[in-house]
Amino acid sequence: MQSVTICLPYTLNSFTLRGVVQVFINRCQQGLPSEVIIDFVYLGFIEPAGVTFLSNFVHWLHHKETKCLFKNYDKYSPALRFLDDSLFFEMHMGKKVNIYSNPRQTTQHLRRVGHSQSHSFINMTLAPWLASTMQATNSSVYPFQACLSEIFNNIADHTERDNGSIFAQNFPKKREVKISIADFGCGIPHNVRTIAPSLTDNEAIIQAVELEFSTRSTPRNRGIGLDYLLQTVVGVNGGEVTICSLGGSVKFIPAQVGGAVYQVVPSAIHGFCPGTTIDMLLKADNIIFVEDRSEDLEW
Repeated sequence: MQSVTICLPYTLNSFTLRGVVQVFINRCQQGLPSEVIIDFVYLGFIEPAGVTFLSNFVHWLHHKETKCLFKNYDKYSPALRFLDDSLFFEMHMGKKVNIYSNPRQTTQHLRRVGHSQSHSFINMTLAPWLASTMQATNSSVYPFQACLSEIFNNIADHTERDNGSIFAQNFPKKREVKISIADFGCGIPHNVRTIAPSLTDNEAIIQAVELEFSTRSTPRNRGIGLDYLLQTVVGVNGGEVTICSLGGSVKFIPAQVGGAVYQVVPSAIHGFCPGTTIDMLLKADNIIFVEDRSEDLEW
């Protein structure tokens, strides 16, 4: 098989892309093609998770030594303008579609961040932007900052290529911020099944977020990252977290009954995600205010 064309759906997010990638995988039972053409002709709406997932998929194809080309990306609809402003085309084609495209003030543009640079990026760029865009103090967003750092620690622990794609979008009218991080490591279900081999991919993701569960694949891996993420984003902030990995996809939303921190919503839609994509929705109005304090400069 020399070439395969993938037509993107009208709405591009992690759920719709899982289905598209699954169809692609089904067509490649004899091995990946030498070339994949991604056709943007039907694209009309794109979510932040779609930007990160699509970028990660392109990186994954290149990692598998499959050439990736784009088609009908220059019709310049609002969705394609958004994708161009996110610097997606600059990352994957080496140039923007429109020379005047630039990251919007409401976004942190698409980046490929290695573990060694992740903490400085989070501390010096993403966290200050998050505090400003959510009209909060730097100290108030520190719990989210810690969650993001832990995700990049997990990427370094579980993939031979210790970098992840990240994109963030502020929705001022909704008072929400969405952050999406993706890698193409071996995937959460693969790691979990080294200990619990009988679990489905959805069950493995649900098992992985339990506080006491850890594959402890490296000495640094404490097994608390995903639990802390859900406690912070869903339990305290009232936001949402969606985890897609291999054949599984699970959304965690605020619990509707007392006593539980979150409600688990596994996806019944069949799909595939190379590695792991984690999408977070943060509620600006639910940020707990913490006053910034000056450093004590006394010796």
